[in-house]
This record gives sequence, C-alpha cells and structure tokens, in this order.
Amino acid sequence: MVKRLYRNLPKEITTTLVFFLVSIIAPQNSRAETISLPMTFDFQLLRSLIVSQAYQDPDESAAIVTMNQGCNDIRLNKPQIQEEEGLVRFQTDIRITWGTPIGGNCFAPLYWSGSAVFLQQPIVDKQWQLHFNTQDSTLLDSTGNRAPLSGLVWDLIKNNVHSYINAIVLNLAPPVDNLKQFIAPQAPNQLLDAAGRFLADMHPDTPQVRSDSLSINILAEADIPESRPEKSDVPPIEKPEQQEQLMNLWQTWDALLVHMINRISSRGLSPNDRRLLLDTLLRVRYEFTEVIGTPALTTAFVRHQFIASWQDLKPLFRNHLSSRPADNPLGYLSFFTAADALVVLDRIGPLIGIDISREGFYRLAHMLSADETLNEGGAVDRRLRDALGLEPDLPLLPAEKQAPSLQERIPAKKNSQKSPADKIEVQPGKDPLSFLLDQLFPWLSRLSWQDLFSPVEAHAAAQPSFQEVRSWTAELMPSDSFLPRVHKILNKAVHSLNAGLAKETKTPAWEEKMIHATAWQESCFRQFVVKDKKITYLLSYNNTSVGIMQINEKVWRGIYDLQGLRWNIEYNSVAGAEILTLYLNRYISRKQNLKKISSEAGKRYLAAWLYALYNGGPSQLDKFPQRNTNGSLYKSEQLFLEKYDKIEGQHWLALVDCLPSR
Repeated sequence: MVKRLYRNLPKEITTTLVFFLVSIIAPQNSRAETISLPMTFDFQLLRSLIVSQAYQDPDESAAIVTMNQGCNDIRLNKPQIQEEEGLVRFQTDIRITWGTPIGGNCFAPLYWSGSAVFLQQPIVDKQWQLHFNTQDSTLLDSTGNRAPLSGLVWDLIKNNVHSYINAIVLNLAPPVDNLKQFIAPQAPNQLLDAAGRFLADMHPDTPQVRSDSLSINILAEADIPESRPEKSDVPPIEKPEQQEQLMNLWQTWDALLVHMINRISSRGLSPNDRRLLLDTLLRVRYEFTEVIGTPALTTAFVRHQFIASWQDLKPLFRNHLSSRPADNPLGYLSFFTAADALVVLDRIGPLIGIDISREGFYRLAHMLSADETLNEGGAVDRRLRDALGLEPDLPLLPAEKQAPSLQERIPAKKNSQKSPADKIEVQPGKDPLSFLLDQLFPWLSRLSWQDLFSPVEAHAAAQPSFQEVRSWTAELMPSDSFLPRVHKILNKAVHSLNAGLAKETKTPAWEEKMIHATAWQESCFRQFVVKDKKITYLLSYNNTSVGIMQINEKVWRGIYDLQGLRWNIEYNSVAGAEILTLYLNRYISRKQNLKKISSEAGKRYLAAWLYALYNGGPSQLDKFPQRNTNGSLYKSEQLFLEKYDKIEGQHWLALVDCLPSR
C-alpha cells in the first residue's frame, strides 16, 4: 500500500523544497488562481444546525407563541429538510391551540395540527450569514394532504410561523474562522505573506442545493508559480532532530485518528462500520512502520495518510455526527470543512506555504471536541477497543480458572549445559547496591517500580516483580522446566478468549497449535532476555515489537497496555491470541468459508495465511494467497510452517533448540 501511494513521493518533495529555495532567493513569475474550498452541509447536518438554534425546547420543538397559561399556543416540531426543484424544502409540524382567556379559563379553544412546507433559496452574505428566502409555501393537514386555510388559522400561521422560519439565520463565520486558524500556523515564515493573502481573500460562492446536501464553496485567490522547478533526487533526512520531529508529527496524527474514532464509538456502529475503522487504523499504522527511518517519512507522507483516511471515513463520520444537534454541529461543520480543505490544498498548499503540522492536528481535534485532549502516550483506550468491536478489557483468567498445564517434562538432551544463572555474579537488572538490598529486604523484590511510582490501569495486567521476571527469563531457567510453563501460559491465553480462534474452525487443537507456532517463530517462546547482565523485555530488531508474541507497539498502541506487553508474559500472550482471533474472524473469514478448510492441508494453509496477517497486517490478506500460488512464500512464513509441522504429540517441545539454555 505504501509503495502504491508514495512511490512518487520523493519527486513531489523535491518540487516543494526547490520552490521554497527559489522563492527566497529570487523573484518568480506567478499567476493568480481561484481556489475553491468546499463547505458542505449534508441535510442531516443542516437540520442539526437549525434545530440547535431554532428548536431548542424538549423533543426538538419550538414554542413560538405561548400565552395565557396555554390558552394561546403555537408550537413547531419535527423539522425536516430535503431538496426540491433546486431549492431547500423545509417542512415543520405545527400545533395550534387558540381560545379566549377569561378569568383563568380558556373559552371556545380552536385546535389545529398539520405542517407547513417552505421552498427556500439559501443566500450567504459577506459576513458569512446564511439566510433562507422563502419562494413558496404550502400548508398540509394532519394526513399530509393540502390544507387550503383562510381566516384565523391562516392569519396565525402567516403572522407567526412564516416570520419565525424566515428569521432563521445560521452564522457560518466560526467555521470559516476555524479554517483560517487551522491553515495560518502551517505556513513557514518566509511564505507568510502569500498564505496571508490567500486567507484574507476568502469569500463565499453562491450556495448550491444538491440532492442530499447544501454546498457553499469558499473562494480565494492564490499566487501559483507559472512553472514548476525541474525534478531531481532529494537527499534523505539524516539529522536526528528532523527524524524526531517527523515521528512526533505522525504520532499526533495517529492520536487525532483515534480521537476521531472515539467521537462515534458510543453510537450504534454496524459490523461494517467497525471493520472500516479497524481497516483504516491498521493501514495507517502498518504503513508508518514500513517508512520509519527512511526518506519516505515526510510531512507529505503524514498529510497523504490523513487525506486517504478522511476520504475513507468521511461518509461514516457524516452519517454518525451530522444527526446530533445537541452535540456540536458547528464544530463538526468546522472539522468537515477543514478536512475537505486539506484535500484540495494537497495540490497547491505547499506551493503557497501551507502544509500540515502538529498544531494543525490539535486544532482539528479541538473542533471535534474542545473538552478532550489527544492521547499521544499510548495508554489503553476503552472507547477505542469498543469502537473496534473488542471487549473493553483484555480478558485475563484468575488463578482458579487457569487452563491445565502440560504434565510431562521435556526429555533432557544429551550434554545439556547448566543454566547460565550460575555464572551471573550480579542479578540481571540489579546493580551491587540493589543486590544487597534484595538480600537484606527480600520483600522489596516483590514490588516493581510500576507499583511504587505509576498506577496501573484497572484493565491492564499487573506488573510482575523482579523475581517473577527472572523466572520467565530463558537464560536463567533450564529449558525442561521453562518450556512447559510457557506452554501453560499460551494455552491459558487461548482459553481466556473463550476459544475465539475456534469460532470458525471448530478445532481447539488447531488453535493451540497456531498460537504455539506463532510464539515459537516470533520469539522462541521468550518474553525476556539477559543483556549486559540485566534482564529486559525482548525487543525486535527494529525496536517496534515486544515480548513472547512480538506485539508491535506502534500498531497496537491504545489497544493494549504497553507496560503489560513488555513486562507481563500472560498479558502479552492473551494480546497475541486476541490479534490472531481478530485477523481470522474479521479478515480471513470474509474471503474464505473456513468451514470448508477441514483437511490437514487446509488447516496448514489457514495457519500460514493467518500468520502472514499477524506478521504483516491486513495488506497480506490478498498478497499471501498470491505468494502461495507462485511458490514464493517469505522466509518467515516458511520457517513458521516448519515449526507448525513439528507441533504434534506430547513431546514436540523437545524439538525446540533455539533457547540459550539448551
């Protein structure tokens, strides 16, 4: 996916950088071009804006006349908006009670209920005030038929309802101001004048009523270079501070994406909605892991990720956010407008000094919700897990419900060496002072630094003590006792998810085999390693994945507790089992009727396919079958299958020869 979207990225970067240099050093010929930035109200959002202003009473009603203790009352409710003959069709229910108040009583009251339909032409003035001029109106009775009225009822409607509806004015200045504030900070100092002229020239176009929306384009003139600089190779970004800035920019964008998802997580999401959210989040994160430390990690990469994600999610967001008048309709309009503007500015934005920034992402988040901050720390987010269709808490079984452990011991290998624990003079992870304290105060070793200095979330795995970590370190334990304990943990992980992997396959033995083969390939069953006489969690070569199941922290941040993944082997195992379940039930089962895969060869193919997704993300859903057909499986997939084939019977653990203590 990354190659497809960004294979021409270095050339675009070159164009932008060279233009910046030329614009500073020498004058450049340019032409004025009118840029059109869309401000689009789908009718749900337009209705929400009108309700939030003109129908503020309970149940979206408006008491436009209320006198004499209800004897004289005109009330509107249930506003509806559609398109008709290129105009806005505004319909509202009307209920009238009109009598003669005498001595606290209401005599001879008249009752009428029906609705009024207004065909309106939207107009926006220079101050961004949206008016609706009524071109025609019709009264309907309670059955929906035309109601030709005259006399008192008609006079009451004409003098009160018409004037109330015609007085509705929507102030669009805040969304336009938010757009300017979103764009302005993203211009570099040397191009502030060009960006400033662009912002100052913003003015409204004539509103257009479409079949499902009202569109008001924001027009502005920009000075666009007549000719683009010649393309050449761009040098990679090598300064550490530049890489750090780009990493921080992406992390803020990722936090914004989670913030966006959380705005709709409490609403009724369909399975397809949840799948789209998961697809988008995983695609963004896997793409990022592929470009870390490469020249492809640029502001353009981050901007393109935002644009692609917004294009995918926009229908879902408009559907779920637009219909909530009590929420934040002007904020949502601001967000939609700014996001759509960024899509347009992607073409010419850098040429007039506008690009994406962390401040810009924060402003977008503020438009959605002013009372929440972006979670850039990666803490577990229950709302995110809920939106993705996961249980709020990762299930960990209490001790009395743990899965049964492997009973037999591993047959000893000939010439097996002693555990290196006997050769380590200072306990791993402890300096001499800490070692002495452990001898004097043994209870202290049962406390972890997390217990003392940072509270653990209720849903996160409790952090183990040093002694517990030591007992799960392969270098310090004989393999014939270490491996059965790991086997027990992995089986427990499968059972803690209620055999989720067996949902389609109906083969518990296969799911246990799957998780063991994955842990074997990913880590050789290790959660911890000894490094420089200190124990630390197992970390992948590119510093992204941790622990026995090698969970990628950048891909699964916010979904799992990072400290739990690092320091708790049970938590890491259950997380790995849940990810396998997710990929099987949300992805592979969409492509393949898993009930048909009943042969051993079919189960083996399914295992390799699932491992390909576990290792490389959703993009492997279609790529793995192609590789399998072409006989060109990745080396990691071939090694996985070798291990998968070895897991048979009761003594297969004796075949594990990758541990340092064997």
